[in-house]
Amino acid sequence: MRNPKAVVSVLLGLLALGLLGAVAVLARIRSDVGLKEVGGGVGIGFFLALVSLSLSRRARFDYQRTLGRIGGSGVAALGRLLGTAALLVSLTAAFAFGVYAVLTLALD
Repeated sequence: MRNPKAVVSVLLGLLALGLLGAVAVLARIRSDVGLKEVGGGVGIGFFLALVSLSLSRRARFDYQRTLGRIGGSGVAALGRLLGTAALLVSLTAAFAFGVYAVLTLALD
């Protein structure tokens, strides 16, 4: 492991996507999961996605600074892809969560 930032970026991207998927499945299956739990999971997924993107950027910087000797360019690109996907999913979930909250308040 010569470029640990790239590897951690991939792991955090996978963790963020897994967390967002687990929150969605849990909210669908269990009726006792409320808006607080879903909102908290989306917030944590958003934070993990941002950290993943930041680490992938730092890994690419290290790769360029060492003229490729450190390796991990492809792994950093994968971390960037996973972080971007997790960021988009979390933003979409946050918007859906907001629309649901507004509709719930408007209809009550």
